[in-house]
Amino acid sequence: MAKQTVGIGSSANDGTGDTLRVGADKINDNFNEIYAALGNSSNVLTDIIDSNGLFDVSSGANKIVFYYAALSDLPSASTYHGAVAHVHATGGLYFAHGGAWLRLNDETSGPVTKYTAGTNGSSAYTFTGPGATSGDNPNFVFYCGHTYLIDNTANVSSHPLEIRTSNGGSAFTTGVTENFNSTTGLTQFIVPHEPSDTSLVYQCTNHSAMVGNITIVTTN
Repeated sequence: MAKQTVGIGSSANDGTGDTLRVGADKINDNFNEIYAALGNSSNVLTDIIDSNGLFDVSSGANKIVFYYAALSDLPSASTYHGAVAHVHATGGLYFAHGGAWLRLNDETSGPVTKYTAGTNGSSAYTFTGPGATSGDNPNFVFYCGHTYLIDNTANVSSHPLEIRTSNGGSAFTTGVTENFNSTTGLTQFIVPHEPSDTSLVYQCTNHSAMVGNITIVTTN
């Protein structure tokens, strides 16, 4: 049924609108159609939304799309902690935890390791994460076929981080997504199996002293 609109006339009390009965009948028809679509019982919507306002569906072929075109389109990971999302640009599935979007391991990404960047003034980066070395501007060893996430969200406005071919060199782009992203601060590096360069650096685009080495280990 198409939505029925109550005729209210051309002006107040001109006698040209719907009668009370006709108007009420249209309202009833509209509500009846909505009501039927939502359950048509005394428990409207309770089959999908519980008393706390949360989705609770235990059966059926449910379809909810969590699609985002790029990593930069993802909402705040802090606000939506626990959410999941598919990013079309990377082909990956991510979940929000600890204030960051983390990619799930799959056959296209290989093992995934995340490092969170901190700073020591404008002279150095620091990092936390699996096996991260304490201290300023630590060096990294990355492995071919592995995925590395560098979360620089907390520092991106003042200390944007970029993976480069050398100290002060151009951006390294092979396998790198959202490199030096001024919005998310998240860099994803899927290390190719045959990299064009095995000696790279990470560096702040504003402060050249904030630089460290990345050595890529090939699997021969």
